[in-house]
Amino acid sequence: MQPPVAARPTLSRDLDRSLVKVESDKGRLRLRFTYGGTRHYIAVGLPDSRVNRIVAQQKATQIELDIASGNFDETLKKYKPPKAAARKREATTVTGLFEKFTAVQTKAKDLQVGSLCRYGATQRHLDAFFSTKPADNVDEGSAAAFAEYLRKRVVERTAKDYLTLVKSCWNWAEQTLGQNPWASVLERVKPAPKQKVKPFTLAEVQAILAAFRTDRYYQHYADFVTFLFGTGCRFGEAVALKWKHIADDYSTVWIGESVSRGVRKTTKTGKDRTITLTPTVAEMLSARKPTNVDPEASVFPSPKGKLLNDHTFRRRAWTKILTRLEITYRKPYSTRHTAISHTLANGANPLAVAEQTGHDPQILFKHYASVIQKSAVMVEF
Repeated sequence: MQPPVAARPTLSRDLDRSLVKVESDKGRLRLRFTYGGTRHYIAVGLPDSRVNRIVAQQKATQIELDIASGNFDETLKKYKPPKAAARKREATTVTGLFEKFTAVQTKAKDLQVGSLCRYGATQRHLDAFFSTKPADNVDEGSAAAFAEYLRKRVVERTAKDYLTLVKSCWNWAEQTLGQNPWASVLERVKPAPKQKVKPFTLAEVQAILAAFRTDRYYQHYADFVTFLFGTGCRFGEAVALKWKHIADDYSTVWIGESVSRGVRKTTKTGKDRTITLTPTVAEMLSARKPTNVDPEASVFPSPKGKLLNDHTFRRRAWTKILTRLEITYRKPYSTRHTAISHTLANGANPLAVAEQTGHDPQILFKHYASVIQKSAVMVEF
């Protein structure tokens, strides 16, 4: 007589011991069950709703059947939402996409501080408007709505700058997104033409220089302003100047660095150049140079010996001097525009001026065509 065969657990008894329950945890659905004496929790990856509960219950039933049939995946990987897909969804939100684009651009182009500020401002506006909206759901209508949102908060020209960056982002991700709704929207943003800033007159330049030299608070900047007007250098290039960059006979100066917000980098164009100095600027530098000076020292430091800050200079010194002289305000950058305009009007060769000031010749011809004469020397103020 054979021994009796042990009774096999019925399906209903096994399911009763390992019943998988669907529950809500902070508004998100999860599954809870016990298997092999261990309690398990599995996130469904969906918010709590009637439809999503049906999906969750299907997953719960699958787990129950796998346990009953001996096919239960003890690693739980079979029952969890795919992480790769979740990461993909997160990366393709509007804000996530632009954040990745900014990281790539920053690494590839070594963006200057001003450019980084534009990227950051664009990111903040995208965050505020689109929140978690998927990038592939952005159509021409929502792109146009974002453009209108920008117009209510920034000037037209700035809105166009921000939209240009977003369009570039979509171009960069074109293979993933398949369409770019920003091109047509960008075409409809047309900033009003800006009147060109008038250069300072010769009399205004002389008055500004005299005011800086005699002011009890701001005479520290007199030589710096003289250098700006006398060379046409960009503000950051003059701030970056070190004594080792100046020829021993003060005839020339090497320009290959620039400072913006305290960060020293290459010039705006990424190219260096050598400027021929006028006798006035050469004499000023010769008189200014300390005995036994450190070649690495700044030629034009701040009153406290640090790198000059453009905001501080403009707010505390430049604006107050112009206000006192009752001269129509122009930014400190206008010293460059003034130097170039007067030099060209004085007969300088445009190509020679472009080489000295670091301009693209075509840009120089475009912006200064009205004052170009025929021949070539920096003007003396």
